[in-house]
Amino acid sequence: MKVSNELKVAITILIAIFIGFVGYRLMSDLPLFRQSNTVQTYFSRADGLSAGNYVYVNGVKVGSVKKIKLLSNDSVGVTMSFDLDVDIPKNSVAYLESTGLLDGKAIVVERGDAKENLHYGDTIEGEYRAGVMETFGKKGDELSKDVSDSFGKLNKLLARLNSMMDEESKKNVKGILRDLETTSKEVSTLFKNKRRNLENSINHAERFLANVDTVSMRNKSRIDSVMTGLDRSLTQLETLAQNLKSTNSKLDQILTKINDGEGSLGKLVNDPGLYNNLESLTGEMDTLINNINNNPQKYLKGMKLIEVF
Repeated sequence: MKVSNELKVAITILIAIFIGFVGYRLMSDLPLFRQSNTVQTYFSRADGLSAGNYVYVNGVKVGSVKKIKLLSNDSVGVTMSFDLDVDIPKNSVAYLESTGLLDGKAIVVERGDAKENLHYGDTIEGEYRAGVMETFGKKGDELSKDVSDSFGKLNKLLARLNSMMDEESKKNVKGILRDLETTSKEVSTLFKNKRRNLENSINHAERFLANVDTVSMRNKSRIDSVMTGLDRSLTQLETLAQNLKSTNSKLDQILTKINDGEGSLGKLVNDPGLYNNLESLTGEMDTLINNINNNPQKYLKGMKLIEVF
């Protein structure tokens, strides 16, 4: 049987396609040809999770769920596919949690601090986190049970109080309730009677505030003038304070020069010899004046005034 060239070409193409497909499948598992990093994790349950759901790290999508499988021990095995440029430390944890109120599921990976990263085929710890609706449902059931228990206890308490109270106590309670009702009516009547007075007081207060506003508007120019005068006075006080400050500075300079012995006054204050000479001269002057007072003729005998006498 002679095979045509067209059939040979078709068979060759089919064989090439088959070999190419098998080769691609084989080489895709080799590190050199892989386009993603596959990691395993396990959860106690996987409500709402399906293949194709995203995997996040710090809010950034870094991969997706590749396969979900129920294991013999009732746990759920999940295969995740990560981008090759994402490094996941070995002690990281994968959390299965809700992404919204409608309980859309995603896997959130919290990175650990290990220095070694996960490799192809490694396993990461997994933990299931209940969603908002699940938590709300559980809390609602607990709250409903608590409310039912509370009402049951309240009914028992009321029944016990009712059994403990005799007829006289019941009459006393009814009397107290009647008194409270009467008091409430009296208070209501009092407010009704005094309502007019309260309204008048409020109106007076409103008129008073209106008058204050009117007076303020009428005397606005005077108030502005007073404020302007106060501003000028403050400016003058500031100028006076600056002048006093300058004067104090100059006095400090003068006192410093005197203390350092500069100038006549400084020498007079700081030179003890000059002070002693002045003190000695003063003493001699006092002695001379005393001598003149005691014996004036001794000092005036050579003058013509003495000769005349």
